[in-house]
Amino acid sequence: MEHLHFLGIHLFYYLLVAAFLLPRIPVVGKFFNIINTLIHELGHALMSLLLQGKVSNIKVFQDTSGVTTTKSDSKFKSTLVSLAGYPFASVMAFVCFFLLSVGYEKWILVGLTAIFILMLIFWIRNWYGAIWVLVFALINIALLYFWRNDTANEIVAWFYSMMILVESVWSTWVLVWLSAKTPDKAGDATNLHKFTHLPAIIWAVLFALFALVMAYLSLVKVNILPWWF
Repeated sequence: MEHLHFLGIHLFYYLLVAAFLLPRIPVVGKFFNIINTLIHELGHALMSLLLQGKVSNIKVFQDTSGVTTTKSDSKFKSTLVSLAGYPFASVMAFVCFFLLSVGYEKWILVGLTAIFILMLIFWIRNWYGAIWVLVFALINIALLYFWRNDTANEIVAWFYSMMILVESVWSTWVLVWLSAKTPDKAGDATNLHKFTHLPAIIWAVLFALFALVMAYLSLVKVNILPWWF
């Protein structure tokens, strides 16, 4: 990515601005924001399976919200399932930047496509979610097997990674705001409050801090930030 500049500015900064602004654009932006939603819901699903629970279905909607329906046989396991979504998205951002740092950009496109198709096969059970996955898969298949332009694939891989990184951070700070304003309608933080009796805002702040740490480590990995920053 070091060789990609436009008007003397590193392409990274264009992608950073795009990753932040694009999801705020009606319709088109929300399409790309579903990437983070599906990764978040996958975190819940994998934690449920890890704890020998059951994943009934996953639904994602046009407003970028998502729901994962799981069944656990204890309050402790339900707590861990509720806990998993936001940290998993932050960890996935780091994984993507690790792949970028070692030159495996194509594996980001291949990996995200494969993961979402598997989610469609096993769990996604609403029309919007199914159509979204199919469109996303077709875009990446076209890039990988028909266009076959290494520079384009590299830019798209960086774009997806930036989307995951930015939204993994932004969504947690939105959760902090929701937890402060309407703690009974703050999603995972509300569920964790019910399970643990700790205020929703505490959980939201913990998610936000973890997201910032992982974002920092991600940018260090690709030499955007130094260790001592």
